[in-house]
Amino acid sequence: MGAEAHADSDPGGPPPVRPAPQAAAPRFDRLVAKYAGRHLGAHDGVQRARALLSAAYTNNTQRTYLAAWDRFAAYCREENLRALPAHYTTMAGYVGRTHARGTVSASSMGSYLSLMDTIHELAGYKPPTAHPIPQRLRNGYLRLTAAGVGAIPEYVGPLPAEILHKIVTLGVNELTPEQRRVWAGLVLAGLIFNRPGAAAAMRAADLTFTPQWLHVQQAFHKSEARTRARSDFLIPVHPAGYASDPPLLFLRAYVRDFAAAGGSPCAPLFAAPGKFPGPRATSRWLRQALARLGASPPVGVRWSGKSLRSGVAAAANAIGVPVPVAAAYMEHFGPAVTARHYIDARLLPSAAAWEFFGRYISDWSGFPGPARKGGYA
Repeated sequence: MGAEAHADSDPGGPPPVRPAPQAAAPRFDRLVAKYAGRHLGAHDGVQRARALLSAAYTNNTQRTYLAAWDRFAAYCREENLRALPAHYTTMAGYVGRTHARGTVSASSMGSYLSLMDTIHELAGYKPPTAHPIPQRLRNGYLRLTAAGVGAIPEYVGPLPAEILHKIVTLGVNELTPEQRRVWAGLVLAGLIFNRPGAAAAMRAADLTFTPQWLHVQQAFHKSEARTRARSDFLIPVHPAGYASDPPLLFLRAYVRDFAAAGGSPCAPLFAAPGKFPGPRATSRWLRQALARLGASPPVGVRWSGKSLRSGVAAAANAIGVPVPVAAAYMEHFGPAVTARHYIDARLLPSAAAWEFFGRYISDWSGFPGPARKGGYA
């Protein structure tokens, strides 16, 4: 069964029922019921409203919130302090102890505190970090961390497009199905400016290959069914065809092999049979690829799952892909978010960047080339 046969299937149909991850859902439901129940009242519809509040967060987010809240609540019990509502001085002591123990990185402290704000808001209280003291504590956290290591802390930098090019080469020559899955997943993740968990949750039915395009739909977000309309888009094929387009040629071959081996159109495309990759699968794939390639980041930089996302945005920008195009694929509200948080404008164009992202320039005729006219549009 060739990949093109998927065009006759109905990828727009209802997504398959996915086994729920081992969930923190019951505990999170109780947390919402306990705290939101205090201020929402008991009139008609409130019980359902509390259920809707719980359902607003993915299982992965619920686990993160619960773990953070458990640690904060334990601190408050030990120090005989009130956890909810927490006074800003309680938050100050907690930040101080966390810094002393080194259990939370400086770059993560902002998001860590925002979790406390969310619990307070669910309970109907003002967020404790609205006071300026917690914000200044965070700045001090960053400064002392930098002083402690004698330099600015490492930052998460963009992954070079050359890594993706090498991954395509690995995939073409790979003999084991397990590793081909990883390489193919990373290639697709790069081509779609990977939303968190988007490539990991992709099914065979979500990809339709034609001579001119790869049509992709994203039915899942963070490995759970999307709450809004599906995102679907077209990835152009090189004007000279798949033979001149190594990333898509490899990806099409992988999908064909998946179907030939009896893979179900509604099964996860990049997981072992019967398995469902979690939202952090792409980060795990990237670690495997970097270890296999023996690649390491420059001094002062570290690579993580976000590096793939920022790397493809920066590489696309370097060769002239308009920022609004990258923002649309990344599903940002506007190009300002993409430009500020994902694009390193100092990145220089490369042949690998052209190979992957030249397809998104409407007047491009080949890679790399000094003249860009005629082609993909």
